[in-house]
Amino acid sequence: MSAPAPAPPRPRPRAAPSPLDEAGGAPGGRVAYGPEIVARLAALCEADPAREVCGLVVRRANALHVLPIANVADRYHAADPARFPRTSRDSYLLDPKEQLRLYREIEAWGGEIVAVWHSHVEAGAYFSEKDRADALLDGVQAMPGAEYLVLGVRGGRVTEVRRYRLEGADFVESDLA
Repeated sequence: MSAPAPAPPRPRPRAAPSPLDEAGGAPGGRVAYGPEIVARLAALCEADPAREVCGLVVRRANALHVLPIANVADRYHAADPARFPRTSRDSYLLDPKEQLRLYREIEAWGGEIVAVWHSHVEAGAYFSEKDRADALLDGVQAMPGAEYLVLGVRGGRVTEVRRYRLEGADFVESDLA
């Protein structure tokens, strides 16, 4: 007797389609991260400047929303430092329970994930090898279509914000607007 077939996976929230609707849109079908979104991201990062802060940017009903998600890197490091050698000082790990709850909410209200964001502590807003490894699962983007926003925090202040998107096999930087 063979084992029953596994249930099909639950669909993930849709990533932003292209071309964009009028909200958050920019020429060429890209999301425009306006000053209010950048200010909200900066405020969240500056509120906890000694740790990498993280979350999602979601589009719903023609508006962009910043959704912070707890960074649980310290909790996982404390439980298993061999498997999770980094702490929140130099890494982020989106809380999986909170992430799942948000995915379900986003799916229920018809939102779209447009970006994953996180800060770098006392470092620039570059897309690190760890960021790349976290963004891809077996060479496939973990959140298809999502961009990545990285905020550099130095001396407790956000000093730069950069945007990265997957093009082919590489993550390339592009303007915020």
